[in-house]
Amino acid sequence: MTTLNDDQQKSMTAAKKAERERDKAQALLDYEAEKRAEQANMMRLRALRLAKERTDAQAPAPAPKPSRKKK
Repeated sequence: MTTLNDDQQKSMTAAKKAERERDKAQALLDYEAEKRAEQANMMRLRALRLAKERTDAQAPAPAPKPSRKKK
């Protein structure tokens, strides 16, 4: 009877260990996917900022408004 319990306990321990390994692998995949998404977003925002800076540099500066004199 103790042998059966030992075998059951070993199989439960092995199952828990396998589940932890699967969780670990999934967590690593989720982390890497999040990092890739974050980097892609940063690259997109950087491209937008650079494009805006380029168009701002090419556009003529607006003429200053004449100041009004008080009476």
